[in-house]
Amino acid sequence: MKRGECHVFLMDNGEVKSNNIIVFLLLGALWGMSYVFMRFTVGQVEPIVVAESRLLIGAAGIFAFAMCKKYWRSRLVISKNDLGRITMIACFNSVIPFALFSYSMQNLNAGFGAIVNSTSPIWTAIIASIWLRERLGFTRILGLILGCLGIVFLMWGKAHFDVGGIGLPVLAGLGATLSYGIATNYIKLYGAGIHPIGLAFSSLLIGSVLLAIPAYQYLPDHPLNTLTWISIFGLGIGSTAIAYVLYYRLIEQAGPTVAITVTFIVPVFSILWGDIFLGEVPTLNMLIGGVIIILGTALAIGLLPISKKNR
Repeated sequence: MKRGECHVFLMDNGEVKSNNIIVFLLLGALWGMSYVFMRFTVGQVEPIVVAESRLLIGAAGIFAFAMCKKYWRSRLVISKNDLGRITMIACFNSVIPFALFSYSMQNLNAGFGAIVNSTSPIWTAIIASIWLRERLGFTRILGLILGCLGIVFLMWGKAHFDVGGIGLPVLAGLGATLSYGIATNYIKLYGAGIHPIGLAFSSLLIGSVLLAIPAYQYLPDHPLNTLTWISIFGLGIGSTAIAYVLYYRLIEQAGPTVAITVTFIVPVFSILWGDIFLGEVPTLNMLIGGVIIILGTALAIGLLPISKKNR
């Protein structure tokens, strides 16, 4: 983070920008709650149906919000020339990660899942260094190493593939974050000129079309209880549509560097919601591993630079 950037985020002519702080916390709370919503669907709805519902309801929610704001409404229409790019973004930023996380959350608790998701910026940095030839300085390399060590510590003794192991669910979660990393760099390269709201709406809509047929094969053949319906709509409206709108507002008001730091509070909220709604008590191993990963992520994306003098 550049010097003074956090100050800009918090202060405006000496006054705290309370709106930005509220949006920041609300976004963290909504994304943290997404893992609880997915846990509530376990045993009721197949993961691919959960992913499809999230895509479709999320697209419908963004469309509804855009209809209430003329500026956004005019940005929903995309050019035919952008269709290929948006389809690629839809695959890597929505379809693949939503499906993989819906699967992984069948076996991981809410806090654990959110901590795994916090590795997304680490993958983004690794892919950027390979694909975009971005130079990794000492601080970022240290952050990547710490992040990897945090993952190993988090999974130590549990990430096996026998019955009761979480090896496959964790790999699925890491596959989702890898997909987010690919999407982030692809957007950086090829997303120029596409308005964020139009990109969010169209990528979710296209993603729902891509998953429609596979999801149809696994539609539940039994009535869903009220809690499951609340979770499905909460995931689609709250943790996707509203969260996207808040995220892009935060980018607009505070800048992308500040907006990405919401990654660090999502696990905190997810652990809190998991404790309140699911009775999931965080383990010491999970807390330590989470702190190591978050510290590594902060270093990897340059939020905690280490000067040469300190080496």
